[in-house]
This record gives sequence, C-alpha cells and structure tokens, in this order.
Amino acid sequence: MIRNEDIHFHRPDGLGYDWAETGFFNFYVPARNLHGWVYIVHRTGLGVSICGIEIVDAQADDPAQARYVDMQNHLPIPERAEAFTLPNGLSFTAGSIRDYRIDYQGFDDTELHLEITGIMEPYDIHDPNMDPMAVADPAANSESTGFGAAYSAHFDMSVRVAGSLRLRGENIDIDCLATMDHSWGPRPESAFSAIAWVNGHFEDGSVLHSIWSLDRAAPRGEQHTFRHGYALVDGRVRGVREGDLVLTRRGHFGTAGELRLVDVDGTEHRAHSAIRTSHYWVPYANCPSPISMHQFHMADGRSGIGTVLEGFPTNRWCGTGQVAAKIAGA
Repeated sequence: MIRNEDIHFHRPDGLGYDWAETGFFNFYVPARNLHGWVYIVHRTGLGVSICGIEIVDAQADDPAQARYVDMQNHLPIPERAEAFTLPNGLSFTAGSIRDYRIDYQGFDDTELHLEITGIMEPYDIHDPNMDPMAVADPAANSESTGFGAAYSAHFDMSVRVAGSLRLRGENIDIDCLATMDHSWGPRPESAFSAIAWVNGHFEDGSVLHSIWSLDRAAPRGEQHTFRHGYALVDGRVRGVREGDLVLTRRGHFGTAGELRLVDVDGTEHRAHSAIRTSHYWVPYANCPSPISMHQFHMADGRSGIGTVLEGFPTNRWCGTGQVAAKIAGA
C-alpha cells in the first residue's frame, strides 16, 4: 500500500550508492502539438540529484530538434524530498501523495508552473488488492514485475495538470489529464530492464494505462509482454489482468499502436493510436528512452492524448546485433 509518508525520502539500512527515488510528471497541450515533462531522480546514497525539463512539439529523431531541453546531472541533493529547490531553477512541493506543485525558472525566457492533482488513488503495482498481476510475497513480487529492484516500490497515478508555460517568450496555458509515476529502490544503471510505459487519456475523463516488458528483437506483435496497468472508467479504477500491444515503428519510435487491455471485470478496452511528437530522451546514459505523444482513439469514437515511452538499455543491445538489425529494418 502506498502511504502519504512515501512523499519523503526512504533510507533503508544498508543504503547503497545505486538507490534511487524517481518522479516523472508530464503534460500535454494538444492544440499546440506540445508534450513536456519533468523528471527527477534523487540518488540518496551518493548525495546527488538528476533533473530534466524537456519540451517537444514535432516528430524528430534528433534530440536537438526539441523545443527545450534542460537536463542536469549531479545537482546537490536536497534535505527533503517533499519540498525543495534545485540550482537548475526547479522548485517542488508535495502537499500529499496526490498533490504536487512544480515551478521552474529556466533559460531563454522559459518558465513552467504546474499544479498536479491525483484523480485516483496511487496505483500500487505490488498490492494484490489493487493490481491483479501482483503476488503476495514481496520478494517474488519485485521479480514478477519483470523490472527487478528498480520497481521494487512503484506507483502510477493519473492526474489533472493545470498551469502555465512560458516557452522562449511565448505564454501557453496548460490544462490536461496525464499520468505520473514514482519509484524507489536500488537502480543500478547496468541492470536496467527494457520496458514500455503506455497510456491514453480520453475526453470523458477515462484513462488506459499500461506497463510492459520489452524484447526489441522479437517479431512485431511479440515484443511487449503485459505486466501492470489499469482502466479508469467513470471514476473507478479497474486493475488490468491481461493485454496486448502492437507498435508499427519508424526506427526507434512507435508511429502507430494497437492497445488491448482486459480489466478485472472482464471488460475489454481497445484503442489505436498515432504519433504526434517524438524525442530521443536519455534520462540515464545507459538507457536511451524514445518517447512520443500519441493521439488515441477508441472504437466508440472517443479520442484522447497520451504517451508511448520505451526504455532500451544499451548494454542489453550490444554484441548480438539483433536489435540493431531490427531498427535498421524498422
């Protein structure tokens, strides 16, 4: 179970250099074809923080085509995880596990101000009462995710994001649904597992969210194995028990997707999606993570906006040539 205390730093006995506490917060302005995010990683065992603010508005393979990037490593770690200001100009406050405030004063006349409010309880992927894919044994649960210790404690939460962006002198209002996440645990950079994180947020307030393990060398339609997810429908969260994801690719990026999720009630949720923006994001040097904003469509005509994110650990690619061949052949 996720508790309000989880907004604070977790400092277990034997805290190692690879311990990480992460937070990912993204937002959309579909009318401007704009996708942005804030990513924070605290390495409490080392006393440093990583913080990135990135904004894109086009389909691009070159990171330099992003509208704005401020990614800084080795910032001094704050004393408190729930309220801090970093030297890069970002201030963060967690009023509770469901309420966050982010303010950022950047360069080139850019600033960001976000109020982030959960529209559901944090979805604990290790709680069998919430997630049908969870198992009762905590040790086995961490391994069953497919992501090992990096997701030994993890929640996702769909949120309302409201605020403003000043992007290189231009003022842009923000009001959208999005999904954030928060993890804590050992996260050695040489042991990342390949992962996909996919969600769509629809005009009626419903959300489809899913996490997948990934085999980039497998044939199309067999690359993703469902691990966790939920459907938020009529204000009720329904854990997902099975799913399929098929991506059509251009190089590293999924340009179109077919998503099928079956929740605990046996209801099947299907959506297809098409790419609107893309960015070659590198949150960790060893884990390039192509990220895209997609337009989602349900069979009943509802539309929405969301994210298709995949993490490809470089050390898992090297030597075999399989992934390189797949990417070359797209």
